[in-house]
Amino acid sequence: VYDRPLVLNMIKPCTGYSPETGAKLFYEAAVGGLDIIKDDELIADPAFCPLKERVRKCMEQCSRVFEETGKKVLYTPNITDRPDKVLDNARKAIDAGANALMLNFVTVGLPAVQILAEAREIDVPILGHSDFAGALSGSPFCGVSSNILLGKLARLMGLDIVLVLNPYGKFPFSREQYLRIFYNLTAPFQNIKRAFAMIGGGVSPAHLPRIMNDLGVDFIIGAGGAMHGHPMGPASGTKAFFQAIEAVKENVDLKDAGEKHKELGIALKLWK
Repeated sequence: VYDRPLVLNMIKPCTGYSPETGAKLFYEAAVGGLDIIKDDELIADPAFCPLKERVRKCMEQCSRVFEETGKKVLYTPNITDRPDKVLDNARKAIDAGANALMLNFVTVGLPAVQILAEAREIDVPILGHSDFAGALSGSPFCGVSSNILLGKLARLMGLDIVLVLNPYGKFPFSREQYLRIFYNLTAPFQNIKRAFAMIGGGVSPAHLPRIMNDLGVDFIIGAGGAMHGHPMGPASGTKAFFQAIEAVKENVDLKDAGEKHKELGIALKLWK
């Protein structure tokens, strides 16, 4: 995909669902055309939704979506755990069919991320969720600069995708911060490969003109509630994002595009 942002969905609700329910939610969103689906940061390997069973059932839906639409979807199950268990969880997920991985990289620690990224048998993309980063980089007076922690260090440790908050959603995150993190993830940096910025945190289709104006098309847009909360269902919520992307690419005002596409029109009324 070269001419648009990739589109990612976080399964909602965040936690508390069974593997069967998770797989149902997975399919309902994926069939709308998604590129990637990830677990929420609040679910890892609980007794009510074990990692291995969750991966197996969601990957069954990946195959179903491919058969129906021809679209291959990446699924990033959350393998967060104690540092000494992360690699075993990754192996468990891949054995169950996972074609990508996710972990809360700030809480497990950067060395654990490096061990995972450098393990020869782990040959799938790794998404790093940045929860807890605010405790380390949120203060303007102390801590670690967010563009160092979430940009340079995350990239050095080997993450392929990093969640980056944005100034237009639900979190108090400055435009300068997210632009600097994006630069540190994507700019030339010795022999270190670029990483994707996954822009999330209360994102809706209404935010796409500003985000694409800031970043172009080489990023991942991540949304949860604005897809699963769409009155027409998660697939329609997903389609609204693709309709907004096309409108921005064609320099069409979103309001006009919303009058043409029902899914987008409803989304624009619900989420500003």
